[in-house]
Amino acid sequence: MHVRSLLAVVIAALLAVPAAVHAKAPVRPAPASKQLSVAGWLGYEMGDLDGLELRVDGEMPYQKLTPQIALSFVGSVGFSHLTVSEFGFDFTANILKVVPAARFTLPVNPQFSVFGDAGLGLYYASLSSELPIVGKVSDSSVGFMLRLEAGGFYQVNPRTKIGGMLTLDPMFGDVDDATFAILAGLTYQL
Repeated sequence: MHVRSLLAVVIAALLAVPAAVHAKAPVRPAPASKQLSVAGWLGYEMGDLDGLELRVDGEMPYQKLTPQIALSFVGSVGFSHLTVSEFGFDFTANILKVVPAARFTLPVNPQFSVFGDAGLGLYYASLSSELPIVGKVSDSSVGFMLRLEAGGFYQVNPRTKIGGMLTLDPMFGDVDDATFAILAGLTYQL
């Protein structure tokens, strides 16, 4: 009987210590992270020419605009390999895109958030075509472009998110085209 009483006192003490420590510690919301995140994206781009798009983004949180909406700055470097073959003609465009943008993020719940980006950047396009009579013709061009996109992230763990987005990239200059892309990617917070 004496052993059971002693065992009950020890168990009660072990349960009371963590509860007392937890009760004294104030509960505070986690601060908004000001750390750089790096993302890799892969997708399909469509326009006058269609093909693969690869992209790397760096995102730096800036400030909360409202209690829910956060503003971040995003720097993006992307490469697109676009082609089309019609009536015996082959056209290819390799496009390098550098776009700074503003990102507005709205959390839906602790794991899922949606975002929208708006940016203005530059592109460099290397264009080539294979013509039956003339042969291979190539040219290059530099111009301005806009970026408008919307997407969402799912928080896998505190540092990693997976996401998807829809992107509209109107380009101006010699490459006068507005491409649409569907991308999926992985974001890691450094």
